[in-house]
Amino acid sequence: MKLSKKSILTAIRAWLCLLLALLIVFGVSYYKMLPVIKRYAESVAETVMLNSANEAVIAVLRDEDITYDEIAKLSRTEDGAVQSLEIDVYKINNLKSRISNEISRIIGGREEYKVSIPVGSFFDTPYTSGIGPKVPFKMQMTTTAFVDFTHEFRSAGINQVLHLIHIKINIRGSFVTAWYTGSITTQTTAIAAQTVIVGATPDAFTNVIEDVDDNTAGLINDYGALTGE
Repeated sequence: MKLSKKSILTAIRAWLCLLLALLIVFGVSYYKMLPVIKRYAESVAETVMLNSANEAVIAVLRDEDITYDEIAKLSRTEDGAVQSLEIDVYKINNLKSRISNEISRIIGGREEYKVSIPVGSFFDTPYTSGIGPKVPFKMQMTTTAFVDFTHEFRSAGINQVLHLIHIKINIRGSFVTAWYTGSITTQTTAIAAQTVIVGATPDAFTNVIEDVDDNTAGLINDYGALTGE
């Protein structure tokens, strides 16, 4: 049966109206789903970055077999009193570089990550949140890690001071999932080394060895720490 031109135009209009209706429904649905997708994607991205940072620190410190004496050197007077604290800048900079590279290697080692969202979470009600089968979304990530070292002094008794050297990691990342591009920043800290300094200590450490072309002075940046400042 041969269709008339009018029938063909009517059918085309019907299909176009159906397609437009489907696009509108999809657009509205995606608009309502987007905040949930964003929230879950950010959570997954943050977890990936934190886990990667912890894994990188453990791997690098294990490979380097780091001890406190390899990072910091105490100088004492003849009677045993602490005179100065010196930092191995080369060792610190090497650790910073290795940890940063290791974080990037771990995160970049996977082409994609998966974001799984329960269907009930897409509805604007707490009664269905987290309920139902999970809808998977693929996510890709790129990150940049910034590593620095800080320190802390804690009183550990009479003529005893606990000195901790911390690794401070700040990670900035971007992710793409479900036609959405977002960014996230997270940070974490870990202990690189620690020791209990026994003996009379000065009110402030002032003899800090550093490279004049490097900003590692921040490692010992509170010279009056032992005075409670």
